[in-house]
Amino acid sequence: MIRPIYIAVLIFLCSCNQDPAEAYYEDQRYYYDLPLFIKNQASNLNDKEQWVRKHVTKDGHSHIIERGNIVWEEELDAFIESDINRPAWRGEFRVDTISLERAFIITYKTENEQIPVKNVVVTIDKDSRQCIQLTVDRHTENFLYSSDQRLFFTTGEGYMMKGKLSVSLLFDSEYSIESEFIES
Repeated sequence: MIRPIYIAVLIFLCSCNQDPAEAYYEDQRYYYDLPLFIKNQASNLNDKEQWVRKHVTKDGHSHIIERGNIVWEEELDAFIESDINRPAWRGEFRVDTISLERAFIITYKTENEQIPVKNVVVTIDKDSRQCIQLTVDRHTENFLYSSDQRLFFTTGEGYMMKGKLSVSLLFDSEYSIESEFIES
């Protein structure tokens, strides 16, 4: 009796022809596809072997770094992790669009405390229909720590990351990374 149940379960599992990862990403375009945009930018930067000049500040101490040979998808991972197209977040963001002379500005905003990505602003050029600027605000808070992070990306120019981390009863830390693309 147990054997037919195993066979039925096996047939059921084999009949599922869609990969679970594909099912997750099936309708990812509900909001602007931030990971796809950043991955395309990373690919372009990798192809150009783009160099960067970073002005790094942590808790008041700063220094400047120039470097190349960067794995851009890892470098821009904070943007990729800010994807708002998760199925559980569908309908949680208020969308507002403003049309300017040369650009559209699309704002996604949520008040849901369970969602760490609070605000995403996408600026799209009207002529090319390409994203020219991106801003992301993140906030996480629990009984151990609170974290605020602001991310900016400007196509062809550079990116910036600013943040503050407060660990309960231990320390507060602020950082800023301002990066501009430079010729090697």
